[in-house]
Amino acid sequence: KCMTGLFVYFYFGYLWSVRKVGHDDHHHDHGHEKDQHHHHEGDQHHHHDDHQEESLGGHHDCCGGGKGVWALEELSLVNTILPIPLLFITYDFFYTLLHWLLHVKSVYAHVHKHHHHQKAPSRANIDAVNVHPLEFFLGEFNHVLALHLVVKGMPLVGFHGMDVSWAGATLFIGLGGVLAGLNHTRHDVVARVPSGTRDGEGKAMGWTVFDSKHHDVHHRIPQSNYGQYTVLWDRIFGTFREYNEHDRVNPAYQLDPSTGKSIKLLKKE
Repeated sequence: KCMTGLFVYFYFGYLWSVRKVGHDDHHHDHGHEKDQHHHHEGDQHHHHDDHQEESLGGHHDCCGGGKGVWALEELSLVNTILPIPLLFITYDFFYTLLHWLLHVKSVYAHVHKHHHHQKAPSRANIDAVNVHPLEFFLGEFNHVLALHLVVKGMPLVGFHGMDVSWAGATLFIGLGGVLAGLNHTRHDVVARVPSGTRDGEGKAMGWTVFDSKHHDVHHRIPQSNYGQYTVLWDRIFGTFREYNEHDRVNPAYQLDPSTGKSIKLLKKE
């Protein structure tokens, strides 16, 4: 609970620290007027004023970069809805790598093994956050990293950032919490972008954005499906495994919903 509070503080604190203020709207015009003024006063005065502006808090974004949007009148689909897919994709890139690292033999026993005590998790967020404190810290603050990279950009891949509103940032962590919970239930929840075609059995086909069964596969076969919200990076890295409804599940590891304990444990008691 303490780390959750710290995470929320740093998450929205970061968005506030890069917020869009009135001065930013006029920065370009103001800078153009300054350039004309400095041109008439000579190069020496020009360099002096540039140094003074920086010392007074002026900024220079060499690679672009967005801002955090907090004003209600400035909320839009572009700064609220559009960033969400980018936030999830960015988050899951680093989470997939982190999750793979947690399954390295020398690390697994000390950190991630605790989470895999449940072979068939069913208590939603209770099981989702049932992790080692270090893992919780890294996983949650990965959201801050994703927010930073989407706002300020990733020049190495040609992306120079975009504005993200407080509402978009809230939707990201809120929806993320729901999806993480669904990953640890017996519910079959699938979000798919339809392609307009059907398979041989007449079922609609499309690109799967989210499938709660994919993480269920990970709990059965840990060396697969490391992504949290999407298996995009697992497909790219070659660690994706499709759900097979004919796989046998050990019923002894199913949880008794009335006690939250596995049937195997109840028999021992």
